[in-house]
Amino acid sequence: MLYAVVFVACQEDFDFQFNKSELSVLDNYVKKLVEKEVKAQMEELKNGKKIQDETINALKSQVRSERQYREELETRLKVLEGQRDCLQRSGAETVEKDSEGKETVLGESTKDNALVTSENNTHQTRNHHGHSSSIKRFVTGQDTNAHSQVAFYAYMSHDLHSPSTGHVLVFDVVETNVGSGYNHYNGVFTAPSQGPYVFSWTVVSWFNSYVYSELRVNNRPLGKIITNSQDIHDEHIGSGVVVAVLNPGDVVRVRVAGSSGTLASTDRIYTSFAGWKLN
Repeated sequence: MLYAVVFVACQEDFDFQFNKSELSVLDNYVKKLVEKEVKAQMEELKNGKKIQDETINALKSQVRSERQYREELETRLKVLEGQRDCLQRSGAETVEKDSEGKETVLGESTKDNALVTSENNTHQTRNHHGHSSSIKRFVTGQDTNAHSQVAFYAYMSHDLHSPSTGHVLVFDVVETNVGSGYNHYNGVFTAPSQGPYVFSWTVVSWFNSYVYSELRVNNRPLGKIITNSQDIHDEHIGSGVVVAVLNPGDVVRVRVAGSSGTLASTDRIYTSFAGWKLN
């Protein structure tokens, strides 16, 4: 009888130890499942956020491109409207013929207002009463120097910290703007007339920074420079020059092609943009 009691007690103790061990295994298994599920959900959330960020960046880039395109169209429209007004003003003509058949042309010259008298192509008309009548035509000559002189120079009044790729540099302080081709609100120069132009731009990189920049004509890069002081605790200056033949309404801008750190423009050293037409 004593042996039976001892056996039962041992059996119960064994079952208890077995159940405890089994519960421990199950507990570890459940923990691993939970950790795996949580990790999978976290990874899914990260991937979802990454996709959202990429979508947002793509939309922002599209909005920037559309805004730049709209600004280009508005700038070209203003130039075309200005040219139309100029043509309308220069199209008014007056020719005065007196009774002796002399033709008087009133014209505007670039130096002064001259009275030109011509006896060529003398015409005289008579009305139904037989009396001679005079024909009057006013001629306004077009200024031969219209849009002939174009020059501008502007610089930035502040630094730019980590400018993004594609960012158009806006040189907001204008010192010279002959011909009114440069817009200090968007940093874009619009050619008022056809001909060869020279453009120069200077970019300053701050300590331990670098800036790739490019000059673009109608969204086509014609010049690129790098200003690099990334490995040196100092500021560096880079300059580029481009010569291009432009048509009326062509647009020119300087934009960032890549950067790290700060693009500098201080009281003692400017990031600047200049251009002029060769006559």
